[in-house]
Formats: sequence, structure tokens, C-alpha cells
Amino acid sequence: MPATTAASYPDFSHLPRLQHGAGEEHSFVAAFRRLLMALGRVTPYWYLMAVSGAAFRLQIHCNGWRMNSTDVMCGFDLTGYLCRAFGVQTERVWVCGDEQRMRAVRTRILANLQRGWPTIGLGMDGRALHGLIIGAITDEHLVALDYSVRGHSQEVLQKMAWCYHLVTAVGPPCAEADLVHQACALATNVMTTPRAASFHLGLDAYDYWRATLVNPEHHNPLANDWRVHERNDGNYWLCCALVDARRSATTFCQWLAARRPVVAHLARALADQYTNIADAVQPLVDRQTVRPDAQISAARPWTMHDRRKQVLALDYAREREVCALALLQQLHAEAGAENV
Repeated sequence: MPATTAASYPDFSHLPRLQHGAGEEHSFVAAFRRLLMALGRVTPYWYLMAVSGAAFRLQIHCNGWRMNSTDVMCGFDLTGYLCRAFGVQTERVWVCGDEQRMRAVRTRILANLQRGWPTIGLGMDGRALHGLIIGAITDEHLVALDYSVRGHSQEVLQKMAWCYHLVTAVGPPCAEADLVHQACALATNVMTTPRAASFHLGLDAYDYWRATLVNPEHHNPLANDWRVHERNDGNYWLCCALVDARRSATTFCQWLAARRPVVAHLARALADQYTNIADAVQPLVDRQTVRPDAQISAARPWTMHDRRKQVLALDYAREREVCALALLQQLHAEAGAENV
């Protein structure tokens, strides 16, 4: 492909930047929202979270609290549900630092940019987060929205990327009734399915999380080992992601109550359950009972007392999830003709 410049591509400078603490902690969903915006479709984050099933999922890797547990493309993969729902066909390409693959993918990324199609990339800053490639300075330096920067965009070195979702076609989104049906079906499925590949899922994930928290032999949070550091960060991130997900579920159920009067009572009751879950877990983060690895030290250790506080919050959250499941089943039964 001949050399190109930033002027050769559509201007995506209007897309909002990606940042933590802004209510979009599931990075693939946040990047996909901006991809839809680039296609002229403005869709709320909470709606994408619900339709994909991410708003209702809890997933934890079976080898500890790994950071990729919350990634929607891992374990019980939700990316296909999200893309198909909005008529976006994608191809997943793993690069993992291979120079030959990177050159081939870079050519396709540049061609897609000329069509007005950004590309979702994983690990562009060396972390397990998704971003969105929105332009290029040169053929070798692509510009992306990413969680790691304070500004709006950054140069991305391709050798740091792991995986891409390349758009291959764009069609119309599914009907709203079908999307609502998908959200409700996935909400039940991701909570009742016990395992997906190497991940605990749903109620089983709650049980696994609890068992590891009450086990003092699970790991020493002060040990200087990469697995310990990841587990410390992973536990913190699981709490943050769970709050983010259930806040999205709450908003979706409130929207559904206003949209579908026949199931409004059930949707409002569901919203209350998901609010209770988020409100139970949020103080763990706010009061730093659960905190990232960088904030755990000999001077300020993460103790079994902290773990017990977390267990109590998660026990309550699990009880609310069971109640939500019963409401979801009733919603399906009562919606009937409306195809919810």
C-alpha cells in the first residue's frame, strides 16, 4: 500500500476518549461504542453492555483472579453477540508480536480506515485492555484511543499489540425486540452456566471467589511474584468491573420498565436487585478494603480481615443474583407475546 497521511482518513477526533472512572470499565464494549459512533450510530454504553450480556456476567479464571477474567472476549465470549446485534461483522486476528502478521494486519487496518471503519485492538499499550485505532500518522504509526493516556489519542507501536477485531462488513442492527430478548436470555445464561473454558462463571464464580478469599493459602499478597501481583490487581479489578456491569444492568432494566409496561413491575424489581449488588460491592473499592497491587505493602497489608469484609459483600451480592434469576425467569414467562 502506498504511503498515506492522516489527511487520507476520516476525522474521528469527535470520538470521546477512553478513561477509567468514567463508567466504562469493560474496554471492548467501550471501544465498540466508539466504533459504532464512527459509523454514525450513537448507542449508550449500558445498552451495549446489556445486549452483549456483559452487564450480567461474572467470570473468574480458574487459576486465581486473573486480569483477563472480565474481558468479554475471554471464557464465555460475548463479542459475537455484540457485533451481530448491531450488524457489524468482524474477523479476530491474533498477532502476538509477530512482525510478519503485524505488517499484513496493518495493511488491512489502513484500508479499513479509508472506508471509515476503525479497528478494535487488544494490548496496544502492553496491557490487557482494548482500544480503538482511529487514524494514522504514517503507515508505521497508528493513532488510537486508549485507556493508558491522559489525552485524546496516542501513537501506537504495532509490536505492542496482541489481537485485532477487523471490520469486514457493516449492515443494519437487529430489531429492538430481538435485542431485548437477547439481553434477557444472556442474563440467565451467563449466571447459570458454571464453566466456560478455563473460567468459572455466574453463581459458580461467586462460589469460587469466596472459597479463594477465605483460604489463607491461596496466595501471600505481599510476595514478590508476578502471579501474586496479578491476583492482587485481578481481585481489585473484578470488584470494579462487577460494579460497572451491574450499574449498566440497572439502567437497562429501568429503561425496559419504561419501554415495556407489561413487564415494568418485573423490570423495576430487577433494577433494584442489580442496584443492591453494585451498592454492596462499591464500598469495598471506595474504602480501599480492596485495592490494586501497588497499594498493598508491608506498611499497609491486605489482611484476612479485609478478605472477610469482601466475602460478606459478595455473599450478599450472590443472594441478590439468585433473586434476579427468579425475576428473569418470570419476566420471560409474562412477556410472552412481546418476545422479551
